[in-house]
This record gives sequence, structure tokens and C-alpha cells, in this order.
Amino acid sequence: MSVRQVFALCAVVCALLAPAVAQPNVVLIVADDMGFGDVGYNGSEIATPHLDQLAAEGVVLDRFYTSPLCSPSRAGLLTGRYPIRMGINEPVTRADTVGLPQAETTLAEALKASGYETSMVGKWHLGDDCPYHPGLHGFDAFLGMLGGGANYYNRLTIVGPDWWRGVAPVDTGGYTTDLIADEAVEVLSVPRLKPLFLYLPFTAPHTPLQAPEEDIALYASLPEPRRTYAAMVTNLDRSIGRIMETIRASSSERETVVWFLSDNGGAAELGGDNGPLRGKKGQSWEGGIRVPSVVWAPQRFEPRVIDHPVWYLDVFPTVMGLVPGASPPLLPLDGANQGPQLAGERPTDTLLERLLYSYRRTGSDGSWLGVQNATWKYTSRRTSENVAQGFFRIDLDPSEQSDSLSTYRPMAQAFQEAGLAFADLTLPGASSDITLETEQPADLSDCPGILSVPSPPGASDLGLRVGPNPFSTSATIEVTSKETRFVIVELMDVVGRRVRTLYEGAVTANVPRGVALRRGGLPSGTYFVRVTGGGGSALAQVTLAR
Repeated sequence: MSVRQVFALCAVVCALLAPAVAQPNVVLIVADDMGFGDVGYNGSEIATPHLDQLAAEGVVLDRFYTSPLCSPSRAGLLTGRYPIRMGINEPVTRADTVGLPQAETTLAEALKASGYETSMVGKWHLGDDCPYHPGLHGFDAFLGMLGGGANYYNRLTIVGPDWWRGVAPVDTGGYTTDLIADEAVEVLSVPRLKPLFLYLPFTAPHTPLQAPEEDIALYASLPEPRRTYAAMVTNLDRSIGRIMETIRASSSERETVVWFLSDNGGAAELGGDNGPLRGKKGQSWEGGIRVPSVVWAPQRFEPRVIDHPVWYLDVFPTVMGLVPGASPPLLPLDGANQGPQLAGERPTDTLLERLLYSYRRTGSDGSWLGVQNATWKYTSRRTSENVAQGFFRIDLDPSEQSDSLSTYRPMAQAFQEAGLAFADLTLPGASSDITLETEQPADLSDCPGILSVPSPPGASDLGLRVGPNPFSTSATIEVTSKETRFVIVELMDVVGRRVRTLYEGAVTANVPRGVALRRGGLPSGTYFVRVTGGGGSALAQVTLAR
């Protein structure tokens, strides 16, 4: 045996004997409408000792950005892709017929494919019909509300109650923030062999402004609505403290990564405070999109402050980058893996120079557009009367007070053109379409047949191939299964809407089933073939050429 062969053999043996890198538990905590200036570590008068401790022990993301509004932020957070690609430009209302498309891969689905147990507790706000239910987006368990907000003591909305366990409505007393924390502690306390992904989108401090009297009494010197809002934040902070206490006390040897953030900025008229930042929720000013965020992973990252932009779209690729052997989703991501920067590396030029977009098209105060990189930011507000534009050196002027539009007009125009091209991605019938008026209560009566099935098996249990791909006139879909089962084969567009049902019937165990896919008047472009049945699912991208 040669020396080279000996070294090669040693390398293989060492690799086999080396301990596997453990997959961390991941806990993603989202506050609702909390402003940049609403946490103690950013100078707030509100008591947030547990978040302050999280910041002292973790990596503070001083320039963390979201969408100006809740549903778009949640869609981008869970997919790593701009929500405009999914038709989610605005908050999803009970009148909307859109939601998070099944063609998208959520963080829950991606982690589940890597062996994780997945659970969600809190506010969904990405569609209240069966196809948009969290259970069809990778979550093994769900407790919470499907809509955007409800009474904190009885979960009632203007159209009825909104509190669900799975697809079943549940009637329980208590304060919503406490209920979410109670369930989270329960989930975290269960012994398990698998790693856990726990998604905790709280409803606080979003309206309606309601808090326990003992918390309101802490802020007797503050005027309303700030007083009740502050009480809600402190109550939320206490709940996060309970969750962190459970994590710290865990006997598991598996490390836990906690990522905290707010879904958008606050609004002063609703009690929020964005500190020195201009603007509020719903606007592309910094106050609408720059929010508190901390990543806590003491076994992995030293405490520090990161002052370059981290976008909400970066959460998906960054978390997946922490999971050994994780596979990328089928659809391309808009976010970037910031794991190296969390570990202390300097941001690359690519990270600093990339353009980041924020957009609101139907606000009562006009449509808002923001385009920025680490140094510069273009903003515009369009109303029926005029278009107001600004261009700011955002790294030096976070309050957006010194407009440089006249000095750097060519650069500003380039940002504007990029932003208008981004806004043109808006899909017909996007969320909160102004023609939608009638709100309907959620009806999940047909969901049990969809959702009360075993967890989706691995890719080896239900196979899917399409060829030729791309195709111009016809292609063949081949479906395989390890067991005989009834399946449905569907063709979906890039937004996740069903275009055609191609096959409904049995697939015999270990016998390939061929299904014809014909052009039949379809326009050229990208589609997805989805196969579901017996608790399993598979998805394949297909291109129809001209």
C-alpha cells in the first residue's frame, strides 16, 4: 500500500469515527408591531429585562429589516423569498382568497426534511383556508390564530372566534400572550430524540391594546395608548423570559439557537416607539422596517453587535446554514446566509452592495417603495396628488433627515428603476385587493381529511420524475411509491395555484405510474408538478418551452 493510500484510508477512518455535528434546536420568536425603540437595550422606558439579557448574551442585529407590514414579513421570514412573488403585498384579510402558496418551501418544511420535529404556536396570518393551513406548510402541530388579531381574553374577532388546535376550534380562557408562552414551555419540556423547530409568532403588542391590570399599573405615569402598549410589551418580555428559562434549564445536550425579531415597526398612535427612526408601520421609512432583533446561540456565537443590514429574508438561509446536511429548497432564495457574519466574519461586498426592497401598494396614505443597500437608500411615496422621493446616506443618517436626491440624482434614479421593476412583480389578485370587501370567518370543516394524515415521509417513499424537462409539447410524469396508495397529481403555477388535475387514482407499490403532461394551450413558463397521497408529497419543477 502506498503512502498516499495509507493517508486516504486514515482520512476515511477518522471521518467515520468523528462525532456527527448535532443539529441544533431552533426557536424563532416574533413580536407583533414592536418598534425599534420599544426594548430596554435600545433605550426604552419600557422594562424588558429578559430581552435585554438576550441581547447581552447574543448577537444584536442593529440593522435588521422586515417588510413594512405583518403578512408580507411572515411570508418572507418563512420562505426566504420576497412575498410579492406569492401575491402577498399586504396583510392577508378574511376577505382574501390568497395565502401562502403550497409551491413555496417553508422553513418548517425544509427543517422537517432534515429530520426535525416542527411546531407552531401563535399568529399565522398567511391565509385561513385549508390549503394555507400551517399543517400543510410543514408544521406537525399548531395552536394559535389564523388571522391578524383578536381579543386577548376570548380570541373573538368581528366575524367570530379565531383560536385553533390543528383544524379544531378551541375555547379557552386566559390572556393570549400567556397561552402562547404556556404552550411553548410545554413543547420545549417534552423529551425528544429529534431536533425541534419551534415557531413562536406572538400577537403582542399588536392591537387591540389589552393587558393585565397589574402590568398596566406599572406604567401609571405614561399616557394612553403608550401605557397599555408598554404593559403588553413587559408582559411579552416576561413570557420570553419563561421560554428562555426553560431552554436554559433543559437537560438535553443539544444546543438551542433562538432568533428574536419584530415583524415590522411600531406606530405612535397605537403606542409604539421607533426611537430616532423616521416613520412607522406601513411605511418604507426606517421606522416602518428597521426593528429589534437578536440571535442567541452562546455555544456558537460570541456576544456582539452587527451593524450591517440583515434582512428578514436572510433568516431562512441562515438557519439552514446551521443545520448539517440540509438541502436547499427548490425555488431560488432572495435572502443570504449570514451565519459567517454571526460568527464574526466581516460582511462581504456582495452583502453590503445587494439591493433590498420594501413595498406597500395600497396604504391609506399612499403607496410606499424603498430600495437600499448598506450605504444608500431611495424612498418614494406615491399618492393621487404627487410622488415624494428621497435619497439618503442611510449608514450615516438613519433618521433620514438629510436628503441627497439632488446631489446624487443618477444613482437615485438607478435605485428608483430597480424599485419600480420590483413593484411590477405584483400579481393579479394580490392580498388585500381593494375590490375585496366581505370578510368571512375561517371554515376548516373540510380540512381534517387533508390534515389528519401521518407526517410526510422522506423523498424515498414517494418518488417523482418528469421528462423531458424542459418540454415543448408533451412530457411524462413518473410516480413511484413504496406502498400502494391513492394519489393526486396536479400541475401548479409558480404562485401555488392549481392549473390542472392530471391524475387521480392508485399507484401500486414499487410499480412506476406514468402520467401524461401535455401543453394543451398552456403558456410557456415555469410550473410545478405536485403529487400527494397517503400522507406523502413530492414536488418537481418543470419548464414549458416556447
